[in-house]
Amino acid sequence: MKKSILIPFAILGIVFLTSMIMNYSSAQPLLPSQKDSQVSKPISSGVMKIMERSCTKCHTEGGNGMALMHLNLSNWDKFSPEKQAGKAKDMCKMVSKGKMPPKSFREKNPGATPTVEESTLICNWATPVQMVKK
Repeated sequence: MKKSILIPFAILGIVFLTSMIMNYSSAQPLLPSQKDSQVSKPISSGVMKIMERSCTKCHTEGGNGMALMHLNLSNWDKFSPEKQAGKAKDMCKMVSKGKMPPKSFREKNPGATPTVEESTLICNWATPVQMVKK
């Protein structure tokens, strides 16, 4: 008899805890200072064209695991403004130094290497993203 009473209470408790966890995670508001000073920065269409040719094969869902650990472009819109700023700065640095795309990828995809002008375009786009970070 006691077991038959405990089972509905246990189920009710699990349902209650699950709903509390789901509500808490979906209702995380930005702090007032975050709302005012930080704005998400979308990837411009010109930069996106370069990334589609040179980056997305490895840096989007289904891409290279190691590449995704450093940057997953599929999640760009979910990144905080601070994280976007850091990733944009890293993109500029890696492309400018010729470290991205990696040599093995460039050898298999000769047209994937960004030109100097394209690297400059990425860095010009990345600079305002970095400025958003306060």
